[in-house]
Amino acid sequence: MIEAQPDDTSTGQRNWAILTVGYAAMTRRIELHNLNIEDLTFLREGLEVFIAMSKTDRDARGVSVPLPYGSHPGTCPVLVESAWLEILAEQGITSGPVFRAIDKSGRIADAIGDDGAPVRRASRGDGIRMTPEAINLLVKEAAQAAELPQADRYSAHGLRAGGATDAADAGATMSGICRHGRWSEKSPVVMLYIRHRDKWKNNPMLGVGL
Repeated sequence: MIEAQPDDTSTGQRNWAILTVGYAAMTRRIELHNLNIEDLTFLREGLEVFIAMSKTDRDARGVSVPLPYGSHPGTCPVLVESAWLEILAEQGITSGPVFRAIDKSGRIADAIGDDGAPVRRASRGDGIRMTPEAINLLVKEAAQAAELPQADRYSAHGLRAGGATDAADAGATMSGICRHGRWSEKSPVVMLYIRHRDKWKNNPMLGVGL
């Protein structure tokens, strides 16, 4: 899906960042919608994403999600997000929403247009900030662009579920996945992800020698 995004347009770079960070941080689409530049902290170890409010954070205290550097530059959430912020900075955007609407001419909402006037509204978003619905549509279109089987079934929730499922496949503990993805440690959803992987990874018939 990432490879299907054009890397020479602001829209492609933004979509690339949404897909990468959404997967690595196991985000809900509303969390991507709410994310501000001020919520991102780059450290020597990687990137900390501050989720100001989530479904299980009833007191709205917020939580920082650490994202380490990836093994591949094209899918490293730290490098990809940094590249997107550089594009925003080139347009004079250094605060406010991270993921913004972009019009058909490639102008980022709240950037300065060719006429010297601020671009206040753009397509695929409500004002400046991309809506959760627009983020969901972005994922569907990315799946279609990648020509994935049953692409119409993809949604923004796949970023969250996919991150959790792959983490379980890589050996992450349930408590670690719950903490990273902001689930309750008794979440039946996470248990379902783990069981789905476990039935193949630790299948009792694997050692039978069939």
